[in-house]
Amino acid sequence: MKTLQKALDSGGSLSLYIDGNKFEKSVHGAMDCSSCHPDITLKNHPKPKKITDRKVYIKEFSKNCLNCHPQDSLMKPKVHGEVVKKGEVFCSECHGSHYITSMKDWKKKASFSEYCLTCHQSNITKTLPSKEKISLKVNESEIKKSVHAKFQCLVCHDDFSKVNHPIYNYKDKNQYRKEMTRICTKCHTDKELQKNPAHYALTKTTSCIECHGYHGVKPTKVAKTLPENQYCLNCHSRPISMKMKNGETLSVQVKETDILNSVHKKLKCTECHKEFSTTQHPVRSFESVANYRAKAKDVCNNCHQDAVKKYDISIHAEALKKGNQQSPDCLKCHDYHKVVLITKDKSASSELCVKCHNESGRAFKESVHQKAISDGKQNAPTCASCHNSHDVLAANIAQLGNSCVKCHKDVKTSHNKWLWNPPVKLTTFVDAHFNSASCAACHTTVNKAIYLTLFDRAKKKPLTESEVAKIFGVDPKEVKGKIDYNNDGKIQEQELWQFMSSVKAKAKANLSGRIDVINSNDAHKIEPKSKAIKDCAACHDPSASFAAKIEINREGGKAVKFDLERSAINSAYAIPNIKDFYVLGLTKIKILDILFFIALLGGVAVPVGHLTLRILTAPIRRKRREGK
Repeated sequence: MKTLQKALDSGGSLSLYIDGNKFEKSVHGAMDCSSCHPDITLKNHPKPKKITDRKVYIKEFSKNCLNCHPQDSLMKPKVHGEVVKKGEVFCSECHGSHYITSMKDWKKKASFSEYCLTCHQSNITKTLPSKEKISLKVNESEIKKSVHAKFQCLVCHDDFSKVNHPIYNYKDKNQYRKEMTRICTKCHTDKELQKNPAHYALTKTTSCIECHGYHGVKPTKVAKTLPENQYCLNCHSRPISMKMKNGETLSVQVKETDILNSVHKKLKCTECHKEFSTTQHPVRSFESVANYRAKAKDVCNNCHQDAVKKYDISIHAEALKKGNQQSPDCLKCHDYHKVVLITKDKSASSELCVKCHNESGRAFKESVHQKAISDGKQNAPTCASCHNSHDVLAANIAQLGNSCVKCHKDVKTSHNKWLWNPPVKLTTFVDAHFNSASCAACHTTVNKAIYLTLFDRAKKKPLTESEVAKIFGVDPKEVKGKIDYNNDGKIQEQELWQFMSSVKAKAKANLSGRIDVINSNDAHKIEPKSKAIKDCAACHDPSASFAAKIEINREGGKAVKFDLERSAINSAYAIPNIKDFYVLGLTKIKILDILFFIALLGGVAVPVGHLTLRILTAPIRRKRREGK
């Protein structure tokens, strides 16, 4: 009965119709029904049989095949044995239920592709020694739509046949992909591939199937009709990479989701990568990943000239030029394609810097500024608020105090209320302090030091370690020996004098002073203003416990610092070398005090002496007036 069906518990139905004529022609034609269905007899049938779903039924029913086809015999053909052993596919899925023809007859009639797809249309997999799994399922409709639609399976898989089915033993997917690529080179020779240089270069670093897939290979003219971004992603959405001259590799995989979530989501690929198109794909060569990153800013420069110009003068750019691979650049901060506006999220903006500057980040979390961010204040400062986003300079030349003034606009007026020298109450007195002391010096409760920076007066910028090395004709690593002659780890007054004399012989140099925190990370621990230091004696008392240091700027890195004996800045030797920095008491130079007292005595002696002489000579002058 053609209409006879069994409703399944999982939904749907199972046809119970059997064509008697077709069954008689099958390999099981001489058998009666009970040979395979021993649980059904004329006495107990029809009796409802509960079937949950088709897959469970097939699995259970396939066990009946073992009555005539023992497990041992099924395992003899290697490939068949592997399928049976895994238990992923069941007998009737490949051989059918009732119209089973003999393998010999079926092999004669079946085309090669039909023969292969009998098994490979099922969900069968192969587990490699690496524990990776490869799907061996082939979608026939995918092949029919591909450029290889007219090919039989054996055109590519020529080591297989209806009588021979080798088993490959690849250790991992990578080896599997490489071996499969050899199949492609049978038709697509090296000479043919070289016609497209970009494609040819790609074949040296990745396998064909990573871009073109296994069976659904599309003609190239179909790909070129796609929208531009989709055309590029046809290859670049896959895990492909490019090789540098020094052997390094760089992933050139692009995730479409990254682009769609970025600020560049409306741009076409060629708006950044101008030299590329659907008709041309130049092959670029780079010495190293660092070299690639250094040139990547040229792409950003198409639209962001101002940001790139600022970056080029930054400490980060200098560090990258010096070979510091960890130094930030456009890609390191903004990524390749998932570019986001980091200024919108203050926490994310700071976290970006903390990836490298973790000590500063930890200190910042203790500050009043972090609390402002946590409280959601719109004007709360981030790292870029003080250090800038792109033109980040070394802390000793960045004039960070100006950054504070940008937010604390009335700071001079508020400081002038207590920071003044009676009877003069001008903001110029506040400026003098701002120029000689960092904000952190008074707004943190950590140890401070007097810093003397070696400064080039002609160029109006700090002398660098390399420039000092040139003056002495030595390697930058040997500069330390030219300032710390006795190599005791501390600079004495004679050493300071000798060093400065040698430098000044070839450059207009002096030492520019300031008060700052000893540990630069501590500068981020800004306390609430209620805890700020407002006691003049904290700095101006001779007993103030400040350390003293000399620092020389270093290109692309933090300044190199040397401990300086306090006596050196209280010495007459310091007078010609330290410009515009004299903290009364703290940097007290005795000879200046002596000269001051001599000048003071001289200033007092002149009017006193004059007055005394006037008194003593008064009688003489009176007699002269009387003519006597």
